[in-house]
Amino acid sequence: MGAKYKFVLQTLPDLQDKGSCQCQLQLKVYPNLSPMKHAFTLLLLLIAIGSEAQSIRLWGAVLSANTGQPLPYVNIGIRNKNIGTASDGQGQFILSLPPAHAQDTVTFSAVGYQEQAVPVRELASIKPLEVRLQEKATSLQEVVVQPRQLKIRKLGVTGRLPVVWGNPDQREGRDIYEFANFIQVKDKPAKLLSAHFYLSSAKLDSAMFRINLYKSHNGLPGKRLVEQSIVQRLPATEGWVHVDLKALAIYVEEDFYLGIEYLPAAGADRMAIILGGKLGGSSYSRKASLGSWEKFVGASLSGYVTVLQ
Repeated sequence: MGAKYKFVLQTLPDLQDKGSCQCQLQLKVYPNLSPMKHAFTLLLLLIAIGSEAQSIRLWGAVLSANTGQPLPYVNIGIRNKNIGTASDGQGQFILSLPPAHAQDTVTFSAVGYQEQAVPVRELASIKPLEVRLQEKATSLQEVVVQPRQLKIRKLGVTGRLPVVWGNPDQREGRDIYEFANFIQVKDKPAKLLSAHFYLSSAKLDSAMFRINLYKSHNGLPGKRLVEQSIVQRLPATEGWVHVDLKALAIYVEEDFYLGIEYLPAAGADRMAIILGGKLGGSSYSRKASLGSWEKFVGASLSGYVTVLQ
């Protein structure tokens, strides 16, 4: 019997330089593989090593240009390319890009701050990165309320069936996925009181979530409706999750989209949280920060808002 080999590729992080990696090639002997198969397997592994070495790895921190403080949960990515991540609670981030995106531009977007777009080739030459975002000048929202008897109403999908949302493609990645529902506002203006979504499964005691409100653009979520960050750590028990919005004094005068983001801690399972849904209607999702939105017909996210109108 001839020798049989098994090749195993292991990628190790370089602790001295987060922008690079080291690859180890382990060789195990088995007696039945032909020399041709040995050579072909080794060639595939060498190609894999070369691809890993060519990836563009960006890492650093996002800070406020005004205060110098870290900015948590900043959306970072190549717009509409489904490649992105978010900074963690301390403003730190890591973004790995395939070589094909070397000529693209990375956008840094945070609620209440001006977006910053920087070419990948410029970012790749700096390690670690320190990205500073300027605060936006905000104006008070003027709302005219017509005299009428106000009532509390629920707008959106208030029921659920055994339909679950999740994103298996991102289980091992750093991308932040997001789901959204279209909310139709019949009587305007309406004051937002709370947002609600259903957890079908949760492997954590609590988790960080972000509530996003978007204007409608060409039948999909568009720009942010309000420049207010709605990030909260919430209990992650199965059932309806409640987010109080009364203190934010948000009034809406148009139909909008309610977006839900789960913001996992570093190293956490992206599938530790699975949202609930219901058959019928439509829902919207994107696989990465600043990624392109997709519409799904036939099921909807179990999510709604309560309003005073």
